[in-house]
Amino acid sequence: MKDLPSDLHHRNHGESLLTRLWKRLTVGLVVLLALTGIGFAYAPVFYAEAEMVMVRMHLPITPPPLSADPPVAGAPAGSVIDGYWLVEAIAPDTYAIGEPLASPDNYEYLLLGKSRALLIDAGATTRDIHPALATLTSLPVTVIPTHLHFDHTNGLRYFSSIAMIDLPETRTRVRDDVFHLQRYQYMDSSHEPPVFRVTEWVKPDAMIDLGNRRIQILWTPGHTATSVSIYDAGAKLLFTGDLIYPTTIYAFMEDSSLSAYETTATRLLAMLPEDTAIYGAHCCRTDAPPAAPKLGVQELRDLRAAVVKIRDGNGEGHGTILRRFPVDAQMTLVTLYPFGNW
Repeated sequence: MKDLPSDLHHRNHGESLLTRLWKRLTVGLVVLLALTGIGFAYAPVFYAEAEMVMVRMHLPITPPPLSADPPVAGAPAGSVIDGYWLVEAIAPDTYAIGEPLASPDNYEYLLLGKSRALLIDAGATTRDIHPALATLTSLPVTVIPTHLHFDHTNGLRYFSSIAMIDLPETRTRVRDDVFHLQRYQYMDSSHEPPVFRVTEWVKPDAMIDLGNRRIQILWTPGHTATSVSIYDAGAKLLFTGDLIYPTTIYAFMEDSSLSAYETTATRLLAMLPEDTAIYGAHCCRTDAPPAAPKLGVQELRDLRAAVVKIRDGNGEGHGTILRRFPVDAQMTLVTLYPFGNW
């Protein structure tokens, strides 16, 4: 067999090199796209892990605030109990219990009936809240967490009467009659999560009777998939946990959902009287001295409008992967990249 002409040999050799190079580039591009897709898909998980590390190191993880307005100077409302808890009466038989020394600075709420009391959230630290409760009531106290993050569940270890929203996601956490918090539900790698027994499962929208005071447990997903709000229609009080509160609203967690935020806000706006007082779980407003974080229906309306703007691509966000959006003078909302957290 005759040898190939020299120019044809070099041409075939060049084509072979180009083909191999193109194949490698194609494989590299496919791998890069796959890794990018995995990164976007699991970004909430990555940020959940990062936040746990940052919290332990006392470092910020969210973008800087859009406004640096300090709170109005003044003594915080309420009285200090047991050297730690800040107790404030906010309505008849209704108390806010703050933790100004905790990080984050949570508020729990105690609602008194004639036969028993309901505590909304159990405390941000592993400190027992019962000394504060004992100054307010001698009634038996049932506690219900608004969601399962550490700063709302740490104190559950001290309670024997615990109510929980009855959802598939919460039922699956029970093994051998004991509730076990999943890693991205608890969101704190520096402490062991409490294990506890649920003594009262509450269906979404069902009532808890405190004796001459009926309290409705609303399923209000958005901040997390299992979040609840506690509604006292008679007193026109709504306690929302981390769904809405002054300062920075977190909507970038592993099971946060902006579409759920929109649905939940729409539902609440349709059912709440305009003069309903809304109390969130974190302090504080910037237009008053420190006090229980009170909002109104208009601010819930502002939050829904901000979420709709983000959905429609009209929100003016700051940041790249984590983005902060203005809501109103009291609130900003932090979410992920444009198509994250939906």
